[in-house]
Parts: sequence; structure tokens; C-alpha cells
Amino acid sequence: MSEQQLLPAPPRKDYLRYIPLGGLDEVGMNCSIIECNGSMLMIDCGITFPETGDFGVDIVLPDWRYVLDNLDRLDGILLTHGHEDHIGGAPFFLQEVDVPVYGGRLTLGMLNRKLQSHGLGNQVDLIEVEPGEQLEIGPFVVEFVHINHSVPNAMSIALHTPLGTAIFTGDWKIDQTPMYEPMTDLPRFSALGDQGVLALFGDSTNSEVPGFTRSERAVFQGFAEVFDEAPGRIIVAQFSSNLYRVAGLLELAHRNRRKVVLMGTSLVKNSNIARDLGFLPFPPEDVLINPEEMEKYPDKRLLIISTGSQAEPRSSLARMAFGDHRHVDVQKGDTIVLSARQIPGNEYGINSMVNALYKRGATIITADDKVIHGSGHAKQEELKLMLNLTRPTHLIPVHGEYRMRMGHANLGKDVGIEHTHLIENGDCLQFTEAGVEVIGRVHHGRMLVDGRNVGDTEDFQLRDRRKLASAGIVVAMGIVDRESGSLIAPPAVLQRGVVGSAESDDVLEQAAQAAWNGVQELSRAARGDISEVKEAIRTHIRRYISKELGRRPVVIPVVHEL
Repeated sequence: MSEQQLLPAPPRKDYLRYIPLGGLDEVGMNCSIIECNGSMLMIDCGITFPETGDFGVDIVLPDWRYVLDNLDRLDGILLTHGHEDHIGGAPFFLQEVDVPVYGGRLTLGMLNRKLQSHGLGNQVDLIEVEPGEQLEIGPFVVEFVHINHSVPNAMSIALHTPLGTAIFTGDWKIDQTPMYEPMTDLPRFSALGDQGVLALFGDSTNSEVPGFTRSERAVFQGFAEVFDEAPGRIIVAQFSSNLYRVAGLLELAHRNRRKVVLMGTSLVKNSNIARDLGFLPFPPEDVLINPEEMEKYPDKRLLIISTGSQAEPRSSLARMAFGDHRHVDVQKGDTIVLSARQIPGNEYGINSMVNALYKRGATIITADDKVIHGSGHAKQEELKLMLNLTRPTHLIPVHGEYRMRMGHANLGKDVGIEHTHLIENGDCLQFTEAGVEVIGRVHHGRMLVDGRNVGDTEDFQLRDRRKLASAGIVVAMGIVDRESGSLIAPPAVLQRGVVGSAESDDVLEQAAQAAWNGVQELSRAARGDISEVKEAIRTHIRRYISKELGRRPVVIPVVHEL
């Protein structure tokens, strides 16, 4: 985590500043600040998920200390779409800040569900916007442009400023045969290009992948083949926000006289929100049934749509795989479709889950077998088309690891974009009439959410957690004579993860003796201080184990007076 550096005073003339707080050199935690002539907007406020070494941490937030230090200039939050890596951090931020939030109807519906769970229901000013709508916020004229993505109601944001127009694409793709929505509004992007675009801040996720993204209609046709061939139950695992895919599956189920069960809390809630807001053309009500009703129908009449495509612990599909699901016992004849990309880092868990499903006799279908998934992010040809339509003076690749952003920058050069900027989280990129440059850095980093607590790595004592995982724990329990200040006997020592059971007794006996000797070496006055006795026990046990085993476990002394 970097230390905050003071930025130069804003120019007296028109200026535009872009400060990413997350989303660069990673896929997730998207959060940016755009500032113009003293007014500030936050674009998206997402989360990411902890790495293996973040023991016990639930989610990770961007560190928005810079925003809190300049709160008097923040005029609102603009949301591009409803994915967790774009809206998941907003409830935590809005617990500290009272500021209006602008976004599409479904995006705000998904956010509002999160706000209610944080005790913020009806306490945040949520302002719905439609594609094509323009709003005046301070010196900005904010315009929302319809795009295709893997969640409905996704929009790019064009900010019209005194220096020119800045476009934030958000996550997007071009689907030329979309289902249930229009295609990306290419004419509007072209018109913006004709008017002149100062800068484009573009999604870089698929910049290394040639061609065009697959249409959702092609995925629909791929699933139609699955329905034709499956002899028994069909179980589809997908992301809970991929609601157009849910709609397509419901349509196919209705055509094939299958009943549908939705499994997974987030999937059910998102589907209900989308249905209530009119974003999903749900089939007749009798298509959907409760899990308890499945036993009334033969297997060939059932479709189960589930969470768990990434083998998340306790997700529906993971519990099915390991025989721990209350309603579904996977068996021979079941066809299980993994309709999602494999997120890097999840390979081990997914492989374990798939192996377990195979052992139960199921047939597994992935994107390698049939056309059952399409990316929500633009590939190379779409990225080049967007750049040719908008013709920005400056390209700033965002949303992606460094190699992805570098790939996007190279595509920009291929189509004639002269000015590309590969900056880092925390950089302040300033635009003025005189030119564009990084003028400094602000505080940025990662805030960890552990249960109900939010803080940095020191707040959660992750160092100790990592030590517990790598070197184990020792607990030493001793009793001190209150009058003499001496231990009545060597402490009882327990350990976990330090030494194997075969040699445990001998090592613990010697460790206890080392602690006894250490306390005996203290002065009479020091032995009268419980904290001194505890420290002597801790130090001497750790020193002995380090010398004998080469390990440095966490040692916890527990001392009582008698």
C-alpha cells in the first residue's frame, strides 16, 4: 500500500484528472475517480476476492482514503453494470458517505438488494438512468450508452467536459444477434467519434484474444443440442448474474417440456429482481418449480440451473459433487454443463469438483465440447472497431492485468492512435490544454473485509494467520504460585501443525522444560508480573523449537495464579 502524496494544486484553467483506485493490473475491484474543475465523480466501486494467502478474508475493497479526504468535491457515483467487481464495494463506501448513485434500473436493483443487507435500505439516493439519457452533474454532462455484456442493462459512460469527451466503456462486447436486448449502440459511438473524443478508457480483458466474441444466440443454439441429446436431468452451472442465459434456458425448457429449478441464493435473487423489473421474458409460471417438487417428475423432464461453476465452497454444484446437497444426488444419466469461463486461480477446485462429478456417473460438458458459453468482453476485432469508431486522441487501457492492457495499447497503435497511456493504480493522469501527463500519485491499496470488520492487513493480523498456516501453533498453560512467583510445574504444552505425532511428546516435553527454565531465570520481582512470565514462556518455547526444528510457530502462553 502506497503512502499518499500531495498532488499539485489544480490549474486555474480547465483540467481533467483521472485517478484509478483499482482495476489496473488485475481483473476486478474496478474503481476510478474522474475530476474536472473541482468536481469529482466515482465510476464504479467494485470488489475482488482474496488470494490464497489472505487467510479468513471474505472480500477485498479498494482503499478510497483519497476520496474521503476530498469528500466535499464528490458529486456522485456512476455505475456501468451490476457485476460484483463493479458494484460490490458500493455498500461499504455508502456506509461512510452520503452521495447520489446513478445507474441503470437493473443495476440499481441489484445494488439496492445489497444495501438492504447492509442496513441501508431507503437511505441512499438511487437515480435511475436510461441509455441515451444525459445528466448535468457539476461541470460534467454525463451520457449513458447501451452496450452488450453478460449481464443486462450494461452501459458505457461518456463524460462531456470543457476539455472534450471522455468515454468509459465499462465491460462490453458487440453481439450482432443478441437475445432479449438491442445490440451495442455503435451509431452513438460513431457519432461521439465524429464530434471528437479526447480519451477512451477501455476494457482490456480480451485484448490478447483474436476475432469477435461469440453471440449469445449461438450459445442458445448450443444448448438446444444439449437438450436434444440429454437422456436425463440437465444441470447447468453458471454465474448468477448471467441473466440472459437464464432466460434462454427457461425458453428451451418450456419448448422441451422440462420443469426448471433455480438453485443458489444469488441466482434466485438476481432472477427475481430481473423479472420484477421487466428485464427477463420469463415463461409461464408453471415452468418454475421448487426443489421439493422435483420428485414428482421423471429425470428427463427436469432442468436445474445452479451456481457453482467456479467450485465455490458450499455452492450448489460443489455440494452436489461431494454428496452434500439436500435435494440433488448426482447419478448416471445426469448431464452437467459448466457454462462459464474458468477464472484463473480456481483450476484446482474446479478439477476436484469435476472429478467428483465423473465418479458419480454424470456426463460433463464444457466449452471445449459444445458452444455453451460466450465471453462478455470484447476481443481484438471488436476493440479495434471501437477505436476506429470513436477515434480518441488518447487511449488509456484499463480493466485487466498489465499484459492485457499492453495488448490493448498495441491494438491502439495498429489503428493509428498516437497517444496511449499505461498508468498504475494511484497515478493521477491530468489533461489540460497544454497536454497530458502523470502529475503524481495518491494513496491507494486494498482494504480487507473479514466478517463485519473492514481494515488493512495489519488490522486483521494476517501475518499471524500466515504463520499459523506455515509454522503451526503452540499453546502453553502454566500455573504460578502467587506468593513465590514460581511456576508450580513445567507448563502443559499443546501443538497443532508444528511437529508430527510420532515425535510430538518428546518435543513438547523439552519445550515445557525450556519454558520452566526460562521462568526460573527471572528475578523475583519479574516473576511477580504475569506479563513477564508469559513472555518468558513464549520466548523460550519459540527459541527451543526454532533451534531444534527450524520452525517459528505462533506461541500462546496462558498463565493462571494459584
